[in-house]
Amino acid sequence: MSIAEYQQQLLESYNGSQDPKIQQSAFTANQYTEMFKTGQVTKDEYLQMMNDIILANNINRSVDNMQVLEHMNTAINGLINIANLVA
Repeated sequence: MSIAEYQQQLLESYNGSQDPKIQQSAFTANQYTEMFKTGQVTKDEYLQMMNDIILANNINRSVDNMQVLEHMNTAINGLINIANLVA
């Protein structure tokens, strides 16, 4: 999948949940991705920030819609994998 496809998945997670934790995580991940794409953060900073979102999501597993959370985490992991391919 491409960065744009993973960002679309984040948008779907944001729109598909009424849970503010999921919405905030999806919004923040998208912001971080835009910052990385424009060179505002380094690859290492981006990877750390994205991994922090996943860690927070794992802590907050009490959210109502686990399916949406998993969908979002898949997108974040995909974006991390793509970033790891960048030199």
